[in-house]
Amino acid sequence: MGLLDKIDIEKLIEETKERIKRVYLRDDMPWVIGYSGGKDSTCTTQIIIDTLLDMTESGIPLHKKIYVVSSDTMVETPMIIDTVSDTIKKINALSVSKNLPVEASVIRPETAKSFWVNLIGRGYPCPNQTFRWCTDRLKIEPANRFIESVIDKYGEAVMILGVREGESQSRDRVLDSHTIEGKELMRHTTQANSYVFAPIRSFTKDDVWNYLLTNKSPWGSDNTKLFKLYKDSLSGDECPMIMTEEEKKHTTCGNSRFGCWVCTVVTEDKSLTGFIKNGVDWLKPLLEYRNWIYSIRDEQNRRMHCRRNGSLYFSKTGTDQDGNLVIDAKGDRGRSVIKRRGDRWFDSDDNEWYVFDTSDSEQSARDYIAEQGIDLRSGCEPRIVIKRLDDNYYKLGVGPFTMATRRELLDRLLKLQKSLDNGYVLIRPEEINLIQKTWSEEGDLENSVYAIYKKYYGDYEHVTDDIRLFGADDYDFLKALCAEENVGFTMFNELLELEKVNMGYRRRVDVHKRIKEKLNQEYISAGNMEYADED
Repeated sequence: MGLLDKIDIEKLIEETKERIKRVYLRDDMPWVIGYSGGKDSTCTTQIIIDTLLDMTESGIPLHKKIYVVSSDTMVETPMIIDTVSDTIKKINALSVSKNLPVEASVIRPETAKSFWVNLIGRGYPCPNQTFRWCTDRLKIEPANRFIESVIDKYGEAVMILGVREGESQSRDRVLDSHTIEGKELMRHTTQANSYVFAPIRSFTKDDVWNYLLTNKSPWGSDNTKLFKLYKDSLSGDECPMIMTEEEKKHTTCGNSRFGCWVCTVVTEDKSLTGFIKNGVDWLKPLLEYRNWIYSIRDEQNRRMHCRRNGSLYFSKTGTDQDGNLVIDAKGDRGRSVIKRRGDRWFDSDDNEWYVFDTSDSEQSARDYIAEQGIDLRSGCEPRIVIKRLDDNYYKLGVGPFTMATRRELLDRLLKLQKSLDNGYVLIRPEEINLIQKTWSEEGDLENSVYAIYKKYYGDYEHVTDDIRLFGADDYDFLKALCAEENVGFTMFNELLELEKVNMGYRRRVDVHKRIKEKLNQEYISAGNMEYADED
C-alpha cells in the first residue's frame, strides 16, 4: 500500500467513525447489527465497536443498546458458522470486560420451518431461482422476529447493515430507492418504526480488507483467518490491493460469498469446491450430497403429481413450428418433444402422452385419472396434457418429492452424518422428530423416520419412537386389502393417522368434519385445478 493509499484509508475510517458517533448520539433508538461472518458485516461490526471504545475512552456515555445478531440457517457452511459462533462469544466477553451496551446472539429459524423439515419432511423441491423458498423461512423471518421484539420493547429500532455501493446494480438500486436525501438513515423496506444505517456504504472491497487487515479486532479474532477463508473458497477473481502483483497472479480471493452448504439456487457451489481444493477433505461428502439433491430435483418419478393437499396444477407447455409439444429442459432434466401420430402422442422415448383437447378437456383429464386409478402421489408420470379454450397446452405439474424420495433423502443424510469423523451435526433430533410427525400426517404410520435413524444410530434419548397402531404384518395385510378393494392405501393411512391423533376425544364432531374433508380431497382433488409456472 502506497503512502497516498494509506492516507486515504485512514481518512475514510476516521470519517466513518465520526458518522457512526454522530448517528449514535442523535437519538435513543437501539441498534441491531446484522452479522453474517463475512468481510462486510465483520468490517461493520468492528468499526462500530471500535468507535464505541473510542467514545468510552473519551468519557462519552454510551446511552443505548446495540444488538449484534447472526442468523444461523442451520445449514451454513461449517467453517463460517464455527467462526461466527466464536465471534459471538468473544463480543459478549468484550462487552462485559469493557462495560459496553452490546449484546451478541445467534438466531435460528423455527424448527417447523427448517431446511430439512421442509425438504425431507414436507417434500419441498430443492430451492432454485424461481422457487427460492429458503431465504424467507431461514433468514428473513427469524431476523424480522428479532427486530420486532426490539421494536416492541423500545418503540423504534435502527438496523445496521454492511451493504456497500458498487457491490451490484440491484443492490445500488435498493440503496438509492430507500435513501432519504440529506439523511443518514434509510427507510426499512418492510418493518414499520425501523430504519437502516449503512456505515460502510461508501467503502470499496479493497477498503474493507485494508481496514480489517491493518486494524486489530477489538474482541480478539484474527482477521487474517477470515481473509484465508475467502482465499480458500476460490470463488472470486479479485484480491485486495494490499497484495503484490505477484501474489495476485497465484491467488484468488476476497470476493466470495458464503452461504448454505446445501444451496441449490446456484448451479455449482464454488465455495465448498474451493475449500475442498484447499485441503478441507471432510467437506467432499457434503458437496456430493448437495450435488445429488440438485440432480434429482426435476426427475419426474421423484415428484408427486399433485400438491400436498391433493389439488392439481397445470403449467403451460410450448409448441414448435410443426405443432409438436415441447417440454423445456429444467435443471438436470433434458428437453422433451411430444409428437402426434394420428390420434395419439409420443415423446422421443416412445412414451405415450394423453392429450385432452376437447371443449371439456379438464373434465376429461379428471375422468381419466379416476378411471385409471392413477396414484398421483406415487411419482409415476401420468403424462397428461390438456388444451384449454385459450388454445394453449398445459402439462400436469409436479408437486413435492414423493415419500419414497424423502426416505432416501433422510437415509443418505443420516448415513453422511454418521460417516463424519469430526461428529459434525447436519440434522438435529428435534427436526427428525418433526419430520416423523409430518410424515405420519401424510399416512406414514410405519414410523419410517425412526426406522431409518436406528439403522445408523440405534436408540437415542432425544429421538423417541411414535405410537404404532399396527405391526408390519398388519400393514402388509391392509395394503393387500386396499388393493383388492381398489382403495388408495395412502388415503387409508392418512385416515388412520387422523384417528390416532384424535384418539380418546369424546366429542367427535371435529374428527368427522376432518374425515369428510379428507375424503373430499381424495375424490374431487382432480377438480381443484390451478394454472401456474412449473416450480
